[in-house]
Amino acid sequence: MGGLGYLSVGDINRHLESYDNYLSEMTNYEGGKTKTLNNCSSNLEGELRLDISSKFAVSVGVGYMSEKNKSYFEYTGPFPFRALFEAKQNYFIKPKVKTIPLKLGIYYTLPLSSRINLFLNGGLGYYFSKASLYKCHWSSNYGGYFVIHTKEENYDVSSNGLGFHGGIGFEYDIANNLALVLEFQGRYARIKNIKGNRFYNLTFGVNPGVVEEGILYIGERDLTVEGYGENCPDLIISQSKPSGDEFRNTREAVLDFSGFSLRAGIRIKLF
Repeated sequence: MGGLGYLSVGDINRHLESYDNYLSEMTNYEGGKTKTLNNCSSNLEGELRLDISSKFAVSVGVGYMSEKNKSYFEYTGPFPFRALFEAKQNYFIKPKVKTIPLKLGIYYTLPLSSRINLFLNGGLGYYFSKASLYKCHWSSNYGGYFVIHTKEENYDVSSNGLGFHGGIGFEYDIANNLALVLEFQGRYARIKNIKGNRFYNLTFGVNPGVVEEGILYIGERDLTVEGYGENCPDLIISQSKPSGDEFRNTREAVLDFSGFSLRAGIRIKLF
């Protein structure tokens, strides 16, 4: 079964939106060119269903949801943000999220005619989830001198967690063992305790080639030493909640696969 629907995505998109706004406020960048992950997402699922009576059935299934995007933009402005000379600033950003839920469910079926059935379903799932984000900023040609600054970051994180779903749909029997299915399904799946690593490399003289491991947090960070200014939106990898004057408004990040979908498929009755 497959279809299209709405996917919340969560803090990956929230960070990208905040970062784009920050650049437009602090620099000559006009804003709006950082592409977030599409909230309109495809949804695939396969399911085995066992009828335990004429009206009730139980099911086990596996699904797949994935979204990725990439954006490139450039503008002319100073870097560091407080520098006197302007340069060409280039940004490349590539986010991705995916999840594979293993789902258990229960069905209630109500016949409407000899060929058409109305059904309700609900259940829970265990979501195996991953996310990645690649960000690169490079700057060149300061005040007539050919100088290059590069900041490269790569996040690779994952987590698993419970989610819940429920839906309503129709089945139309086109043969004794074959039916067309149309279903509207909603789900709640906010995945927390996201762990992984962040690789970053700076050619501005600060911490080249560093790998951090821990929990993923979202917040703001003082990146003046890197040339970006105070209160810069950031995703932070840390073993514990970041604290101190360097950080503001930090909390654990969330991957949010909540949403809804309209799906169509074929049901094959084996017996």
